[in-house]
Amino acid sequence: MDKEPSAASDRQAYDDSPATQSESSSALGWLLLYSVAMFTLPFAAFYSTRYALTHYLHVDGFANTCGSVVAAVLVVNVIIFLYAVRGYEDAKDDDNNHDPTTEEGDERKDEAKKSK
Repeated sequence: MDKEPSAASDRQAYDDSPATQSESSSALGWLLLYSVAMFTLPFAAFYSTRYALTHYLHVDGFANTCGSVVAAVLVVNVIIFLYAVRGYEDAKDDDNNHDPTTEEGDERKDEAKKSK
């Protein structure tokens, strides 16, 4: 009789594959990039808008502060949107590239149901 490998060992082999490790490091790289952007770009937007309103448009006081805050909030929302789109695209790519170990496991489940 042929002994079929267990689903756990199939999953472990998939997790240890170089392609999976590359995907993990890529995901961490993107997380780092978005984290740095979330920290730096709103400050840059706030102070550059504040500078532009003060020096070019001669706007001071509450309007200057309000405009600068709105610019920073818009930048934060754009970063969050881009992060969500990136996650959606990655999930869609994962759905298109099926994991062969889970397909084998599904086939085994189907065979077990048919034999009952």
